[in-house]
Amino acid sequence: MDNFPTWGRYYLPADALIRRHIESSLAWTFEARGYEEIVPPLLVGLDMAVLDSSGSTFTNGLAGAEKPYAVLARDGSFFALRSDMTVPVAALAVRHLLPSESPVRLYYSGSVFRPQKAGNGKPEERRQFGAELIGTDAADSVKADCEILAMAAEGLINTGVRDFCIGLSDAKLFLAMLDAARVEDDAKDAIWSALASRDYVRYGELVSSLDDGGDPQKALGIDLLKRLLALESTEESLDALRRAGVCDAASELIRILDVLEERGLGKCFRLDLSIVREFRYYTGVVFEGYAVGCANAVIGGGRYDKLLARFGSSAPAAGLAVDVDAVVSALQAVEGGERRWNRYLWPNTRPCAKVRSRH
Repeated sequence: MDNFPTWGRYYLPADALIRRHIESSLAWTFEARGYEEIVPPLLVGLDMAVLDSSGSTFTNGLAGAEKPYAVLARDGSFFALRSDMTVPVAALAVRHLLPSESPVRLYYSGSVFRPQKAGNGKPEERRQFGAELIGTDAADSVKADCEILAMAAEGLINTGVRDFCIGLSDAKLFLAMLDAARVEDDAKDAIWSALASRDYVRYGELVSSLDDGGDPQKALGIDLLKRLLALESTEESLDALRRAGVCDAASELIRILDVLEERGLGKCFRLDLSIVREFRYYTGVVFEGYAVGCANAVIGGGRYDKLLARFGSSAPAAGLAVDVDAVVSALQAVEGGERRWNRYLWPNTRPCAKVRSRH
């Protein structure tokens, strides 16, 4: 009988070794680009745990999730276990590092805690390794987004992940698609939440219930929402956007894909209109990466230009977060992967050397 119950995640020596390799590789990748390490707090105030559906306050903002874990302090006040790293890092940057004449480049690692729906198979504690680029001039948003995206691909390559693809979309683009279908505000929120929480059955039910009322243009918008999950390539997605009359909203994404292609990273990315991130502070490009051998995203992130203003200093920003445990699953799916860890404790810099020389 087990008289020593445990809560949360723990890693035995072999598991810890793999994660040390991954985090060392990511740290090397980020530091090579001038990013500096920061250690965010584990406990945050309940009033800044996560953003709400409107993005205006910091309460219960995870799509489809429960409220964050609360911790009772000795003085009777409550704190929350962080469910996200970006918000506390943004707060620290505003308080201690801004204003700055040059962009602030930060990286970090640690656990995040997100209550999950029963039966979805996802752990409530996740190990994250992420980076934030804060303060880049808004006119250089494409350049900054490409820096984050290139670093995302390089980071996965340097950890040993090879068979992966990072999908790109834009927070504004999905809103444009909903507008093209002339979806009512209440239904917009429900559709957004279903897609963000990967409840594709619910999403299908909601978009199937939309009525075009005999309006041909509205019908094209609704058809785009219905086909969203079946679009498999960038070309197919662009064609669907043109038919619905919302291709202009994807112009910045097209520019980003062109830049990534020029840098030799085109095969790592594609347009994916179904990407809607869990947190609602994103204002521009959003992305998620998947790898063979893992059902969950191995990496994700995006642009959040309005978040820092909540802490008193307006600045554009973009970031990424690697799910370390998801990367482990992807690496272990590679034949012989578990036998190589003692040989590859330090990152191999050669795969990205040619790519970085073009930046």
